[in-house]
Amino acid sequence: MSSIKSEIVIQKANANSVVGGKLNQMALDYMAYCLSGSENPNVLARTFRKLWKNGENRFSHQYAFEARVDGRIVGMMTCYPIKLLNRLAWPTFKQLLALRKFQLIRYNMAHLKLLYSMISMKEGEEDEFHIGTIASLPESRGLGIGSKLLAFAEEQAVLQGYSKCSLTVKKENELAFKLYQRLGYTVSGEINKPAFSMYRMVKKIG
Repeated sequence: MSSIKSEIVIQKANANSVVGGKLNQMALDYMAYCLSGSENPNVLARTFRKLWKNGENRFSHQYAFEARVDGRIVGMMTCYPIKLLNRLAWPTFKQLLALRKFQLIRYNMAHLKLLYSMISMKEGEEDEFHIGTIASLPESRGLGIGSKLLAFAEEQAVLQGYSKCSLTVKKENELAFKLYQRLGYTVSGEINKPAFSMYRMVKKIG
């Protein structure tokens, strides 16, 4: 197992990655429906593939890093300062609206609780470096991909002058919650919305 872990390489994401958008979608789970305005797998895949290729949105390859094992992409993470994440909210919405048009509006009007929960959610504080999405392919789980990606995000945070790294995790995702705890993240608050409940977690670094 240790020899496999030593082969994990973290690299800046590539716009042409065929799995980047898929991993973003996996990380978001049902929250991806609100963003794409659909629960259709093909529409979801197409929407997040476009966002991945585009720049200046929170799900772009521009703010992502990929984990590779023997040259194969097995995991992905987006990370940025909270200040940048907040600035990307409007450009992300505009790109989604351009991609999905009236279907986006129609879906969200039918799912107002999820829409409200998404747009009113505060993911972190302005002095934090934030992991927005993180996911690994099912066949690669158990290899330490998530731990390696998080360690890399913490290095990026220090390089950019931040002393805290943050993330959110759904309360029902006990495996991820326990991993983050083991890696030194502690609960700093809760996000309790009509459509979902999350913990905010923070780790002091540097």
